[in-house]
Amino acid sequence: MLNVNVRRVVAGSKRGGVNNRVFAQIAQFMGNTEYRGKVIWFLLTCRPDLLPVDLKRQGRAEEHIALFYPETLEERRALLRAMQKKAAMAAFSPELEKFFLDNSGSLSGADIEAVLVRSRMRTALDKRTTLAEADLKGALEDFIPPSYPTEIDLQNIVAVLECTSKSLLPKKYRDADRSELIRRANELLLLTRQSGEG
Repeated sequence: MLNVNVRRVVAGSKRGGVNNRVFAQIAQFMGNTEYRGKVIWFLLTCRPDLLPVDLKRQGRAEEHIALFYPETLEERRALLRAMQKKAAMAAFSPELEKFFLDNSGSLSGADIEAVLVRSRMRTALDKRTTLAEADLKGALEDFIPPSYPTEIDLQNIVAVLECTSKSLLPKKYRDADRSELIRRANELLLLTRQSGEG
Protein backbone atom coordinates (compact mmCIF):
# COMPACT_ATOMS: atom_id res chain seq x y z
CA MET A 1 0.00 0.00 0.00
CA LEU A 2 1.37 3.39 -1.00
CA ASN A 3 0.42 6.26 1.25
CA VAL A 4 1.76 9.59 0.04
CA ASN A 5 0.82 13.15 0.93
CA VAL A 6 0.30 14.30 -2.66
CA ARG A 7 -0.07 17.96 -1.73
CA ARG A 8 3.26 17.95 0.12
CA VAL A 9 4.99 16.19 -2.78
CA VAL A 10 3.49 18.59 -5.30
CA ALA A 11 4.37 21.67 -3.22
CA GLY A 12 7.86 20.35 -2.64
CA SER A 13 8.34 19.49 -6.31
CA LYS A 14 8.63 23.21 -7.07
CA ARG A 15 11.88 23.17 -5.10
CA GLY A 16 13.23 20.04 -6.82
CA GLY A 17 15.34 17.30 -5.19
CA VAL A 18 13.82 14.32 -3.41
CA ASN A 19 10.22 15.46 -3.84
CA ASN A 20 10.66 15.70 -7.61
CA ARG A 21 11.91 12.13 -7.73
CA VAL A 22 9.08 10.88 -5.50
CA PHE A 23 6.51 12.63 -7.69
CA ALA A 24 8.09 11.17 -10.83
CA GLN A 25 7.90 7.67 -9.34
CA ILE A 26 4.23 8.11 -8.41
CA ALA A 27 3.38 9.40 -11.89
CA GLN A 28 5.31 6.54 -13.51
CA PHE A 29 3.57 3.94 -11.33
CA MET A 30 0.14 5.44 -12.07
CA GLY A 31 0.82 5.42 -15.81
CA ASN A 32 2.05 1.81 -15.97
CA THR A 33 -0.56 -0.09 -18.02
CA GLU A 34 0.47 -3.40 -16.40
CA TYR A 35 -1.41 -2.26 -13.29
CA ARG A 36 -4.57 -1.23 -15.16
CA GLY A 37 -7.54 -2.81 -13.42
CA LYS A 38 -5.36 -4.01 -10.52
CA VAL A 39 -4.65 -0.78 -8.66
CA ILE A 40 -7.31 1.81 -7.88
CA TRP A 41 -6.11 5.30 -7.07
CA PHE A 42 -8.22 7.77 -5.10
CA LEU A 43 -6.94 11.32 -5.22
CA LEU A 44 -9.02 13.69 -3.09
CA THR A 45 -8.57 17.43 -3.18
CA CYS A 46 -10.67 20.56 -3.03
CA ARG A 47 -8.27 22.26 -5.46
CA PRO A 48 -7.55 19.90 -8.39
CA ASP A 49 -6.24 22.87 -10.36
CA LEU A 50 -3.16 22.80 -8.10
CA LEU A 51 -2.26 19.23 -9.09
CA PRO A 52 0.13 18.79 -12.03
CA VAL A 53 -1.52 17.76 -15.29
CA ASP A 54 0.77 14.70 -15.42
CA LEU A 55 -0.86 13.33 -12.29
CA LYS A 56 -4.49 13.81 -13.30
CA ARG A 57 -4.43 13.11 -17.05
CA GLN A 58 -6.37 10.21 -18.60
CA GLY A 59 -4.42 7.00 -18.18
CA ARG A 60 -3.55 7.93 -14.60
CA ALA A 61 -6.68 9.45 -13.12
CA GLU A 62 -9.49 8.23 -15.37
CA GLU A 63 -12.63 9.59 -13.77
CA HIS A 64 -12.69 13.02 -12.17
CA ILE A 65 -15.77 13.23 -9.97
CA ALA A 66 -16.89 16.59 -8.64
CA LEU A 67 -18.60 16.72 -5.25
CA PHE A 68 -20.75 19.67 -4.24
CA TYR A 69 -22.65 20.87 -1.19
CA PRO A 70 -26.08 19.23 -0.91
CA GLU A 71 -28.81 21.20 -2.64
CA THR A 72 -32.03 19.20 -2.20
CA LEU A 73 -33.73 18.10 1.01
CA GLU A 74 -32.96 14.46 0.19
CA GLU A 75 -29.28 15.22 -0.35
CA ARG A 76 -29.13 17.09 2.96
CA ARG A 77 -30.91 14.24 4.76
CA ALA A 78 -28.49 11.69 3.27
CA LEU A 79 -25.51 13.81 4.34
CA LEU A 80 -26.89 14.23 7.87
CA ARG A 81 -27.40 10.47 8.21
CA ALA A 82 -23.89 9.78 6.89
CA MET A 83 -22.43 12.19 9.44
CA GLN A 84 -24.52 10.60 12.22
CA LYS A 85 -23.12 7.21 11.25
CA LYS A 86 -19.57 8.61 11.16
CA ALA A 87 -20.06 10.12 14.62
CA ALA A 88 -21.58 6.83 15.88
CA MET A 89 -24.84 8.55 16.79
CA ALA A 90 -28.24 6.91 16.93
CA ALA A 91 -30.86 7.98 14.41
CA PHE A 92 -32.86 11.06 15.34
CA SER A 93 -36.60 11.00 15.81
CA PRO A 94 -38.46 12.23 12.71
CA GLU A 95 -39.26 15.50 14.52
CA LEU A 96 -35.65 16.12 15.54
CA GLU A 97 -34.37 15.27 12.07
CA LYS A 98 -36.89 17.70 10.55
CA PHE A 99 -35.80 20.42 12.98
CA PHE A 100 -32.16 19.86 12.04
CA LEU A 101 -32.85 19.90 8.30
CA ASP A 102 -35.07 22.98 8.57
CA ASN A 103 -32.39 24.87 10.49
CA SER A 104 -29.12 23.67 9.03
CA GLY A 105 -29.32 25.78 5.87
CA SER A 106 -26.41 25.12 3.55
CA LEU A 107 -24.03 23.52 6.05
CA SER A 108 -21.24 21.40 4.63
CA GLY A 109 -20.55 17.86 5.79
CA ALA A 110 -17.77 19.15 8.04
CA ASP A 111 -20.13 21.74 9.53
CA ILE A 112 -22.80 19.11 10.22
CA GLU A 113 -20.20 16.87 11.84
CA ALA A 114 -19.05 19.80 14.01
CA VAL A 115 -22.63 20.42 15.21
CA LEU A 116 -23.08 16.72 16.03
CA VAL A 117 -19.79 16.61 17.95
CA ARG A 118 -20.73 19.75 19.88
CA SER A 119 -24.12 18.27 20.78
CA ARG A 120 -22.40 15.14 22.13
CA MET A 121 -20.00 17.34 24.07
CA ARG A 122 -22.97 19.03 25.74
CA THR A 123 -24.26 15.60 26.73
CA ALA A 124 -20.88 14.57 28.15
CA LEU A 125 -20.42 17.83 30.07
CA ASP A 126 -23.79 17.20 31.74
CA LYS A 127 -22.54 13.68 32.59
CA ARG A 128 -25.33 12.07 30.61
CA THR A 129 -25.05 9.16 28.20
CA THR A 130 -28.11 9.92 26.10
CA LEU A 131 -28.30 12.85 23.70
CA ALA A 132 -31.20 15.14 24.57
CA GLU A 133 -33.12 17.14 22.00
CA ALA A 134 -31.95 20.32 23.73
CA ASP A 135 -28.30 19.30 23.19
CA LEU A 136 -28.71 19.14 19.42
CA LYS A 137 -30.90 22.23 19.21
CA GLY A 138 -28.52 24.23 21.38
CA ALA A 139 -25.46 23.15 19.39
CA LEU A 140 -27.15 23.92 16.07
CA GLU A 141 -28.46 27.32 17.17
CA ASP A 142 -25.05 28.29 18.58
CA PHE A 143 -22.97 27.15 15.60
CA ILE A 144 -21.58 29.77 13.20
CA PRO A 145 -20.03 28.13 10.12
CA PRO A 146 -16.73 29.55 8.93
CA SER A 147 -17.19 31.74 5.88
CA TYR A 148 -14.88 31.56 2.88
CA PRO A 149 -17.31 32.44 0.07
CA THR A 150 -14.74 33.31 -2.58
CA GLU A 151 -12.72 30.15 -1.95
CA ILE A 152 -15.86 27.98 -2.01
CA ASP A 153 -17.02 29.55 -5.29
CA LEU A 154 -13.56 28.90 -6.74
CA GLN A 155 -13.58 25.29 -5.56
CA ASN A 156 -17.00 24.72 -7.14
CA ILE A 157 -16.01 26.18 -10.49
CA VAL A 158 -12.71 24.29 -10.57
CA ALA A 159 -14.61 21.09 -9.73
CA VAL A 160 -16.90 21.67 -12.72
CA LEU A 161 -13.94 22.33 -15.02
CA GLU A 162 -12.11 19.19 -13.85
CA CYS A 163 -15.09 16.81 -13.96
CA THR A 164 -14.78 14.27 -16.80
CA SER A 165 -18.44 13.25 -16.98
CA LYS A 166 -21.23 15.68 -17.80
CA SER A 167 -23.83 13.33 -16.30
CA LEU A 168 -22.16 13.62 -12.88
CA LEU A 169 -22.52 17.41 -12.78
CA PRO A 170 -25.49 19.19 -11.22
CA LYS A 171 -27.96 20.24 -13.90
CA LYS A 172 -27.07 23.94 -13.62
CA TYR A 173 -23.47 23.21 -14.64
CA ARG A 174 -23.97 20.65 -17.43
CA ASP A 175 -24.22 23.12 -20.28
CA ALA A 176 -22.31 26.01 -18.73
CA ASP A 177 -20.03 28.01 -21.02
CA ARG A 178 -16.56 26.65 -20.22
CA SER A 179 -14.75 29.79 -21.34
CA GLU A 180 -16.91 31.80 -18.94
CA LEU A 181 -16.15 29.32 -16.14
CA ILE A 182 -12.41 29.67 -16.82
CA ARG A 183 -12.70 33.47 -16.79
CA ARG A 184 -14.63 33.33 -13.51
CA ALA A 185 -12.14 30.88 -11.95
CA ASN A 186 -9.24 33.19 -12.83
CA GLU A 187 -11.12 36.15 -11.37
CA LEU A 188 -11.86 34.25 -8.13
CA LEU A 189 -8.28 33.04 -7.89
CA LEU A 190 -7.09 36.62 -7.96
CA LEU A 191 -9.67 37.62 -5.33
CA THR A 192 -8.69 34.78 -2.99
CA ARG A 193 -5.04 35.82 -3.21
CA GLN A 194 -5.93 39.44 -2.47
CA SER A 195 -8.21 38.55 0.45
CA GLY A 196 -5.90 35.93 1.92
CA GLU A 197 -8.51 33.16 1.55
CA GLY A 198 -6.49 31.11 -0.96
